[in-house]
Amino acid sequence: MKKLIEGIEKLSKFTGTIAAYLIIPLTLVVIYTVVMRRFFGNSPDWGFEVTIFIFGIMILLTGADTLRTKGHIIVDVIQPFIKGKLSLILLFFVNIIIIVTAFILLTKGIELAVESTRIMEHSAHQTSFNPSIWWFKWFIPIAALILWLQSLAEFYKLWTKEDM
Repeated sequence: MKKLIEGIEKLSKFTGTIAAYLIIPLTLVVIYTVVMRRFFGNSPDWGFEVTIFIFGIMILLTGADTLRTKGHIIVDVIQPFIKGKLSLILLFFVNIIIIVTAFILLTKGIELAVESTRIMEHSAHQTSFNPSIWWFKWFIPIAALILWLQSLAEFYKLWTKEDM
């Protein structure tokens, strides 16, 4: 089981690293769009939507790694005031909420992505760029799956009181 947990954590770290590096193309697209608009009075139609795609992918892919590194807010406001067994119960409850939420995102995300792919969905922003967005919607179930796996790993570590 330890190897499986380590594999899930490596996957979470890998997707978090990919997401972190996406800041580079995001920044370049924003700079290009701003320079074109400011100095040439003509920003590209694709600039707005490409930044949405890159930023959306970044946000989706960082969820599992944030959970892995315990970088989320969780219940930090309440946690310092609760000690002992009650603190452990709270952590179990929070982990169960994450597991259920990630599973719902996974199942509904698959439905959404399949339907979007079936109709070859395009952007609703009505620009001349009008990109396909069905591929982008697949990042929802992919990220939800990785988050769900990481939440199961966290629950297992909490249950066995291991902190790998």
